[in-house]
Amino acid sequence: FQSAIAAGEHQYLFQNATATMSVPTGATLYAYIYIDPANLPSEVMLQWNDGSGWDHRAYWGANNLTYGNDGTVSRKNIGGLPAAGQWVKLAVPASAVGLEGKTLTGMAFTLYGGRATWDNAGMTTQ
Repeated sequence: FQSAIAAGEHQYLFQNATATMSVPTGATLYAYIYIDPANLPSEVMLQWNDGSGWDHRAYWGANNLTYGNDGTVSRKNIGGLPAAGQWVKLAVPASAVGLEGKTLTGMAFTLYGGRATWDNAGMTTQ
């Protein structure tokens, strides 16, 4: 999915999935992103819904999106903005966003400004 070029917050999401994903202890959640080097966002965020809401988020780059409380599982800073102009795997331990033992029913791919293309998303286990 390629986002539009937009200022401020914009996202692609799905929710209420019937094909759910159970997250075991030790899992890592991921999504691939290609950031448009001519239209850099200041922040990228992944959000997960466990059927009770969207309070599980990880972000890279600036802290412009105001969902959740920064420094908690509802808005966890993972690092700087990923490199633009190449495919990058965004990865976050499920424990960092409070998702171990949960069942996922939705996911959001969120940007602040700019444009990105999103690809494969899922989970790896040890």
